[in-house]
Amino acid sequence: MTKPPDRNPPNAPSHGSLDRRTLLQGMSAGVTLGVLAATFGALLPEGVDAAASAAGTDCMTILYPAGEGITFDADYYRDHHLVTIMKLYGKSISRFELRKVAPAGAGAPPVAYSAAVNIWIANLDAFNADNAKHGKTLVDDVPHFTNSQPTIQFDKIHGQMGKARNTPKIGDTCLTILYKNGDDVRWDVEYYRTHHMPLIVKLYGPEAISRFELRKGDAGQAPGSKPTFIGSVNIYIHDQAAFDAAGKEHGKTLVEDVPHFSSVMPIAFPTTLYGIG
Repeated sequence: MTKPPDRNPPNAPSHGSLDRRTLLQGMSAGVTLGVLAATFGALLPEGVDAAASAAGTDCMTILYPAGEGITFDADYYRDHHLVTIMKLYGKSISRFELRKVAPAGAGAPPVAYSAAVNIWIANLDAFNADNAKHGKTLVDDVPHFTNSQPTIQFDKIHGQMGKARNTPKIGDTCLTILYKNGDDVRWDVEYYRTHHMPLIVKLYGPEAISRFELRKGDAGQAPGSKPTFIGSVNIYIHDQAAFDAAGKEHGKTLVEDVPHFSSVMPIAFPTTLYGIG
């Protein structure tokens, strides 16, 4: 959003072959998470109060890599893996999105990811209990849809604008924006929440953007590890033509605002909603 999409970032995480033990360890990382403390005030969707939105808004982000020799079966994930998760985890999950990453156009660099998944956790204690109970079932199913090691992290939601979370539907486009983490990275989520996000929504308008969600990385895959991405944003596009026109008109203004909250430029790539739970 703040720069043209970088489809093959030089610092993209490396992905080795699938390690079952690593995956099992990663699935227990949620135990270290605390409850969400931030409130969003006036930035909440109309009709939603801060107390209600602050309860149980932890989110898991999973990114499946793309590349030579890497496979990802989105149909199997949608029709079996996602269905299994929702059946086993039930009400501990408030929403589940599988989004396919748009393929690179002719002459463009190859994409870094094949799919992005967000799992919004309604009840963290119940979610952790379900992990302990059903984690092995899910890990055993992974080889049916991918031979890769995904990037997994837990996020905290710090802001949202526009329509409700359950509004996006199959086929909608979501621009996924990620800010790479690092020892010396500066990323001010409060500035983003109070200035950059409202600026984007104001300049683009509801004709272009239907929903905007801001998250900050809280924990990585392994217990005690840092998240791969310090910040992530989902921008759900209402009308692609209006979105593109606004980008041409206001892109420079947004890029110039980035140094106020971040020492790194983001990577951005369009995704298409392919499965919802």
